[in-house]
Amino acid sequence: MKRSRKFAIRIRRLRAMGRAVGVAAALVVAVSGVTFAALQSLQAKLTGNIINTATANLQVSSNGINFSAAEAGFNFMGLIPGGPPVPQAGYNVTLKNIGDAPLSLKLAISKNPSNLDNVDLTKVNVILTPSGGTAQTFSLKSLMDAGTASGLSLSTPTSLLPGNRLTLSLQVSMAADAVSSTSADLNNFDLAFSGVAVGS
Repeated sequence: MKRSRKFAIRIRRLRAMGRAVGVAAALVVAVSGVTFAALQSLQAKLTGNIINTATANLQVSSNGINFSAAEAGFNFMGLIPGGPPVPQAGYNVTLKNIGDAPLSLKLAISKNPSNLDNVDLTKVNVILTPSGGTAQTFSLKSLMDAGTASGLSLSTPTSLLPGNRLTLSLQVSMAADAVSSTSADLNNFDLAFSGVAVGS
C-alpha cells in the first residue's frame, strides 16, 4: 500500500513536470515565431503645408489705358457682303494679364446675336490681328458653338505672361452670299476673351 502510494505520488510529479515542460516548449515555439522591428527614429516633420494655385485673370481695354472685366463693344457699320473687312484700320482691343500665371488666350461669343434677317453666321467673320502678327479669322457660328467654357484658341501669342499686354486689331467681314435681303443687322452680341493658365 505504501508502495503504491509512493508510486502514485511519483506519477503525479512526473505529470506535473511534463505539463511544465510542455508549457515551456510552447512558449519557446511562440517566441521563436515573433519578428522584432528594426530601430526607428522619431518622425522629422514638415508641418502646416499649404497648396495655393496661381491666379488666372484677364482684363480688356478699348483705349489701352483703362482695363476692366467688361468694355462696351463696337459698331461695325457699312459692311458690304463680299467686300473688305471693316473698319479698314480695325478697332484696337488690348488684353492685359493681371494674374500671376501665363495665359493661353481664347475667344468665344458669350451672348448670341439677334439675327432677324437670317444671315448665314458661318459666313460672317471676326478677324483678329495682333500687333506685328498674322491675322486669325473666326466665323460667328464657330465662336457661338465653342461657348464660353472652352472658346477658340488664339494662335498668337502662344501665351500671355503675367503683367503683359496684347493689342489686337478687330475687324469683321461677310461673304457675298451670307444674306439675301436688301440689308441685314446682327445686334447685341458679346465677344468674350478668356485665358487658361499654362505652364511657363
